[in-house]
Amino acid sequence: MTASPHKRPVSVGLFATCLVDTIRPSVGFAAAQLIEEAGCEVSVPRQTCCGQPAFNSGDRATTRALAEQMIAAFETFDYVVVPSGSCAGMIKTHYPELFVGEPDWMPRVARFCDKVYELVSF
Repeated sequence: MTASPHKRPVSVGLFATCLVDTIRPSVGFAAAQLIEEAGCEVSVPRQTCCGQPAFNSGDRATTRALAEQMIAAFETFDYVVVPSGSCAGMIKTHYPELFVGEPDWMPRVARFCDKVYELVSF
């Protein structure tokens, strides 16, 4: 069976990370090119930090605010790809912890985290 010619490409939100954005933007451009060459449609929405520095410093309020921004910016994509293992790990492991006991947020966070991949695992 052949794929439908009207099927839309997989949409990928590239979370460039604050370090890639400020120190090595070439990594972000290379990641986008790699994902596009795999046949995906790549977008880089307005973004900020994943919250890892705040989380590691014990600042849960700031981490939570950044997590909410990330989810809102990326939840419409089929996948979210991150060229950083530590940022991907922060999102997948610690974002759910930030919303424990909140029935309005937990399913949304779970759906979001399920589609986050570190670049080489995508």
